[in-house]
Amino acid sequence: MKVIAAVLFSVLAAQAWAQPYPNRPIRLIVPAAPGGGTDITARSYQPALQENLGQPVLIENRGGAGGVVGTAEAARAAPDGYTLLMVYVSHATNPTLVTKLPYDTIRDFVPITLISHEPVVLVTHPSNPANNLQEFIAWAKARQGSISYATDPGSAGFLGGELFLQKAGLKVQYIPYKGSGPAAADVVANHVPYMWSVISIVTPYAKGGRLKPLAIAAEKRAAALPDVPTTAEGGMADFVVSGWYGLVAPAKTPKAIVDRVNAEMLKALKNEAVLQRLATSGSLPIGAGPEALDKHIRSEIERWNKVLTAAGVQPTN
Repeated sequence: MKVIAAVLFSVLAAQAWAQPYPNRPIRLIVPAAPGGGTDITARSYQPALQENLGQPVLIENRGGAGGVVGTAEAARAAPDGYTLLMVYVSHATNPTLVTKLPYDTIRDFVPITLISHEPVVLVTHPSNPANNLQEFIAWAKARQGSISYATDPGSAGFLGGELFLQKAGLKVQYIPYKGSGPAAADVVANHVPYMWSVISIVTPYAKGGRLKPLAIAAEKRAAALPDVPTTAEGGMADFVVSGWYGLVAPAKTPKAIVDRVNAEMLKALKNEAVLQRLATSGSLPIGAGPEALDKHIRSEIERWNKVLTAAGVQPTN
């Protein structure tokens, strides 16, 4: 009986393996806390992606250590297409910020889709007397050594914050959070005076009058916050910083699976409901494939390594 059972199990397993991909739920790891830009973006396209694939796409938030915790978990997963990973700008900054990453950013993942991007915005508590970028710089300079800013280390907001300090000639310490959502909540509560954040995080607070947006680090104003001037309009030229989001899988995931997921992601990014959700949050769809994402990640590693090195940011173990 044991022999018969073993043979039957082997046959059933072989049949399951032979079924076309996907034939069971897919795990989508979001290496950030709920409520952050990465999480918001994932939940914007998740319904359309699972409809296109014909299987549930289950989001798992695995925040911590600037994305390292969730990313390491994805790197250890089987390369069978049933574990996908959302990546954001920290995926390109962690090689500089963390001396002993438990994975190799390039070697341990295969790129699938470059999804979208969104600019970062300088926001402060409404009680702050500054009403524009130059007033804020003057306010901060008068308080150097006594103020700090909230950030998720390695995030686009963190990079915008550090680049801002370099350009403004400021010396301000940052307070690290496990995600941009919790960081924004503390600025709303006036526990920390300001932050730079991707627009999706701060737009609801800004529209509700709970945060005061002063400048957007983009080439043009954002439709989500049309009254907020760009950094160039505020007197700070050559200051453009965007968060970006991509989808990757563990290395050695079969090309046929990568191509299938990419095709369904590109289709999802043309879905009207997805586009509406992204537009509401201020995120702009890109919709490019594996080669474009690979090139983008490599260029972002190089760009931010220079900025972080110049800022004297010390890597952690």
